[in-house]
Amino acid sequence: MELSVVTAIFGWMLVINIVIYGLAAGFIVFARDWVSRLEARITGVPAEDWPRIFVDYLSHYKIAIMMFNLAPYLALRIVG
Repeated sequence: MELSVVTAIFGWMLVINIVIYGLAAGFIVFARDWVSRLEARITGVPAEDWPRIFVDYLSHYKIAIMMFNLAPYLALRIVG
């Protein structure tokens, strides 16, 4: 596989993950009560605990995006 193809793959992975992160953050910010109640009904975890869980989720997801998408993409751009 050529370097340009791999770079394009990582670039699109980065875009897709940022969109998913943005949608999740949007739901959590603008529909927090609805999402908390929904998740509480699905999982049995109290709705009061969900804001903390959401923040943990978003922070871990952001770190994963930077480690597995952004860093390799930037490295490939520098090498290419």
